[in-house]
Amino acid sequence: MFKNKIFNRVLLTGSFIITLLIIAKLFGVLQYAYVPQGGGEPNIKRKSFVFITNILPYEKYKLLTYNQNTKEFGKGVYVQRLVGVEGDKIQIKNGDLIVNGEFVDSKFKLSRSYKIDRAFVNELMLNGVSENECYQIEEDYFIAQLSKDKLNDNFFYEKFINSNPDPEIVKIYHKNWNADNFGPITVPPGKVFFLGDNRNASLDSRYTGFVDVEEITGRVIYPKN
Repeated sequence: MFKNKIFNRVLLTGSFIITLLIIAKLFGVLQYAYVPQGGGEPNIKRKSFVFITNILPYEKYKLLTYNQNTKEFGKGVYVQRLVGVEGDKIQIKNGDLIVNGEFVDSKFKLSRSYKIDRAFVNELMLNGVSENECYQIEEDYFIAQLSKDKLNDNFFYEKFINSNPDPEIVKIYHKNWNADNFGPITVPPGKVFFLGDNRNASLDSRYTGFVDVEEITGRVIYPKN
């Protein structure tokens, strides 16, 4: 009899929790999404899950989700960092983000393009980085997307800055800009501007244009945001 009571309580509690989770998902209070690409690294790992809610405020500099629909890239839900709201002046100078005249990248953990030597590539591969993530540009030099905690002073590295206009960005903004040197531009009324934390490997507002505020759908609660 006592065991039956315990079993019934566990079953009732489990059913209650499952019901709450279903309701939470239906109303957007708690959702999850699979992230197949690495545009959010190092904070959102490639092929990982994120958990999202629509009841927390959509604050600037937080990781948010939004609906995107373009002719070039189709429909999808993107997970990126909100870096600009209406009236903000956005600029990227030599790879560094400037919002309203303030350098703000120190607020975030980011990945960027670095030029590294072959010895550094070998070291990265020993630590689990795929050979496909290092792109050869010269006989002994490669480009890799690295966060600061992966840099190693025992090897050669330097920030790689692209100096050529990016045709995709030029098509959107009609300026000779690229991912590392962009703007300045002011966010229009009713719009916002998103960037991926993997700055040189993200399909974000530099390539798809401003996003309507109404398209924001949630805020990431896991990983920690």
